[in-house]
Order: sequence, then structure tokens, then C-alpha cells
Amino acid sequence: MPPLFDLHVHTANSPDASLSEGELAERASAAGLGGVEFVAHLDLNPADACCGFFREERYRNAVREAGLRHPEITVLCGVEVGEPHLYGAVAAEILRGHGYDFVTGALHWVDDLLVLDPGAFRREDPLRLVERYYMTTLKMLERPSFDVLAHMGIFRRGMAMAGLDTSLDETALWPDLLQDVLGRLIEKDVILELNTAGLRRLEGVTYPSPPVLALYRSMGGRLVTLGSDTHGEPWVFYGLSEGCNLLVEHGFKHCYYLRSGEPSSYPIDGAPGSDAAGGNRMDL
Repeated sequence: MPPLFDLHVHTANSPDASLSEGELAERASAAGLGGVEFVAHLDLNPADACCGFFREERYRNAVREAGLRHPEITVLCGVEVGEPHLYGAVAAEILRGHGYDFVTGALHWVDDLLVLDPGAFRREDPLRLVERYYMTTLKMLERPSFDVLAHMGIFRRGMAMAGLDTSLDETALWPDLLQDVLGRLIEKDVILELNTAGLRRLEGVTYPSPPVLALYRSMGGRLVTLGSDTHGEPWVFYGLSEGCNLLVEHGFKHCYYLRSGEPSSYPIDGAPGSDAAGGNRMDL
């Protein structure tokens, strides 16, 4: 397997993570990764536990220092913006002029319900909440202010913790809605993240799930990143190989990483590498 890039790694500059940028860069090098792209939570919803924690200068300096100490791997700097359809403009002002390598958009809240919280699925009919999650994702993609769509399907975390069955196939339950979401993702050239954090949780599945990934590929989608959603021990870079194998099984030949907002590909199935990403609509 070629060296992989982990595009979703949180550090102690996020309040829910524990390891430093330097520690993680050293671990990435030892693990044989091609690169690591850090993300810091930028959450502006007052109800979110991460709201108000982001310290731009401290974070960027820590990433820069980690990159200088580990030139043998690619170390890049990103931000995870929560609910960009609501807070994207304010986030853009905070980030303006600072030259981040990429911005990932994340949906944790549907109105006042945190989908990572099992309580959300007790307050509202579970399937209705999942449907509204995808309707909100579609709204996020109307005028996206981000490069990568993070962990689509993370609601399964809250469902599993609530003791609910997470094996639902949303592509069968809401086929038109899922096609609209993925079609807009492709149209806007937003990159789909395959997030492997669910493999270490009760739900035991990636975000998005394999049926959603299969639909995306069948519609011509090809821009994908791998992300472990690392927050600390013992799950550092967990699931990347399994995620890569899942992508290959679904016909993907390349993964992507971003530098200064520009995606570049690397081969995951013996395909020749490429510097230029092209667009989501240009199939391989």
C-alpha cells in the first residue's frame, strides 16, 4: 500500500483532543504516512463545547514548528468549521489572510440537536432526524465556503449510543435526497472525506457508509480524502488502511490532499500519480 495522507487529525489546539502537533507529526513519520493535515475546531455555535477555543496564532505556530521538525513528511494546516451554512461568513473573516491549506465543513448540529448526542435521537423520531441531517447537508452545499465535506453520516455515532440500529441504508430510504446531496457535492467540486472514526465506535462503519460511497462513485464522484478523525490515544491514525481498501473496492484509484487550497492526488491502487486534481466531474 502506498504512503497515505491523513486529512483529519486534531491536536491539543482543539479542546477535545490531547496530543501536540509535534507528537503527531513524529507518529505520522514513524507510521510511514506520506503526510498529515491537521485540523482545529472552529465552532461558533454558542451551544457547542468547542465554541470560543480556537486560537489562530498558537495553532498555526505549532503546525509550522511540527513541519520544520519533520521535513520527511508533508505537514499541512487546516480548519474544521462547524455548521458553515450558518457561521461560514464569520469563520471566513476570522481565517481571512492566514493562508490555511484547506477548510473542512462539518455538520454536528441540526437546529438545536447535536447528532453526536444520543439524547437527540430520543427527542425526535430517529429517521426524521437523519432525513433532516441530509436536508441540512444539502443546504450547506448551496454556496460552500469549504473545500472538504467532513464525516457525512456521523449521526450514526449518536444513534449507536442511543442503542438504535445504525444499519439503515439512506440511499434506499431517501434516494432522491441522497442523489441531490451527492450531485451538488460533485457540481461544486467539494471533496468527500471518507472518515474512519466510526470503525472504532459502536456503529463499526465509515462516514459515509459504503452504500453512500458506492452511490457517489456511480454518479461520477472521484474526489475523496482519507481522515482518521484522530483526537488522541489509543486511536491515532486508526482505520486508514481499511478506509483505503474500501475506496479501492469501490473503484477509486486516487486519494487527495490539499495545499494552499489546491488538491493533489496520490495513487492508492497502482495508478500513476498526478499533480493536478482536475474536477469532480472528470472521471478516471
